[in-house]
Amino acid sequence: MNARLQHRVTPSRASPAPARNRPGTVSEFDRIRQTLDGYLTKAAESRKRLLEEPYDPKLLHAWRVNLRRVTATLKDVATLSDDDLHDVLSYLRCCREATGQCRDMDILAMETLPTFLDKEHGELDETQAVRKTLSERQQQNHKGALVQLKKYGLTTPIRAWRHWVHVLEPPSDKRVREVAATVIEKRFSDLRKRADKLDGGQKRLHRLRSATKKLRYSIELYQHAFPKAATTQWLKRLADLQGHLGLAHDRMMARTLIGEVATGDNTKAKLKAFRRWTKRTAYEASEKALQSLVKLEQLKAYWRAAAH
Repeated sequence: MNARLQHRVTPSRASPAPARNRPGTVSEFDRIRQTLDGYLTKAAESRKRLLEEPYDPKLLHAWRVNLRRVTATLKDVATLSDDDLHDVLSYLRCCREATGQCRDMDILAMETLPTFLDKEHGELDETQAVRKTLSERQQQNHKGALVQLKKYGLTTPIRAWRHWVHVLEPPSDKRVREVAATVIEKRFSDLRKRADKLDGGQKRLHRLRSATKKLRYSIELYQHAFPKAATTQWLKRLADLQGHLGLAHDRMMARTLIGEVATGDNTKAKLKAFRRWTKRTAYEASEKALQSLVKLEQLKAYWRAAAH
């Protein structure tokens, strides 16, 4: 990534991407550029605040979600050029993956376990001991996440992205719509294939969840190229599907992580109630996800030529 920049004079800080608009108009490519630039800027701001302020799980989530929106769509956008931005994409994926474990532990400690204890009136022997251990693990993970964040700055990839935009001959709106339609069709096909392979396991569910995110983020990115009413319907249904899949994933992950936190056979035995609950609620969330899938497939594929 540095190689693409070393022969150019650049400012010490990443500056906003230049506007490529004709007076009074905003092209489809300009909208895409502005959207991706916004994601990267928000991720950079979240990182800055995480390094300068007391740790906030919401900031880590913002860092990861904004990077995910970029990594899910940048490869497809790069097909508009001979430069596939592979190095930038690989780096951004590393940025996000470096903090994944911390996020999972935050969800267990701050969402899943409290839901079991408070809202579900669950009983858990040695609750205070488990919470204390979880808190200690959280603190360790927070420190580890900050170490990783210091390694992964975003100034260079943002510059690389903005330089790519600057040298690219802006594609026509028609070309952007063609790319968008191809991308969305592929993402929808991938989602359906992964839905067909669901087997109740965490691995297959994770793949379906990933496919759902990619489709949702692609539709978001290209939404201005298509009728608003149609894209709004799809985004609403996809958000519903992603929510159920996310809950199922969190409950499955909690079942795994709580076993790692517990020490000793006696403590693990006392966690059976929690593990049974996570298994049951993960199944219920998965069932709701399947219902959401049925509703999703009932929508009209607006991006196809026949839909216009």
